[in-house]
Amino acid sequence: MEDSVNDHDSDRLAEEIGAVRRALLSEFLVSVVRGAGDLQLVHVATLYVLDAGRTPTVKDLADHVGRSVSATSRMVEQLVARGLVGRREDTEDRRAKRVHLTDEGREFLRGFERRRAEAQLELMAYLSEEDQRTVARSTTLLAEAARRHRDEHGQATGD
Repeated sequence: MEDSVNDHDSDRLAEEIGAVRRALLSEFLVSVVRGAGDLQLVHVATLYVLDAGRTPTVKDLADHVGRSVSATSRMVEQLVARGLVGRREDTEDRRAKRVHLTDEGREFLRGFERRRAEAQLELMAYLSEEDQRTVARSTTLLAEAARRHRDEHGQATGD
């Protein structure tokens, strides 16, 4: 790709992304901790795995998040108790249970994303209107790339 980011530009871009994340993360993470209660990062990551449309078995989920089956089973129990995920019998193997995101879990993630977006919009207020439009357009382009990446790499793992 001719117009791709070269190594020097890539390093600089990584530094700039880091500066943005640091500016956003302190307030954002505090708001997340307040809103998430006792949820841990692995819980949120698990919700995002399920939000991708996956309905893995507990074993598949354990493999995906890098935890033991017993630890993942306990985590799923906690998420079920909070109403964020559900379990159902696998149609092909009645011994296996499939895990899925509930509407409450989806709403939790949307709230999580809203708080992150609010922090970014607050930061963008320090930009000119033209620069705000540039950032908005760049964000749209990144979202389109993320969708293409998702479609190209599929979401079948653990289904």
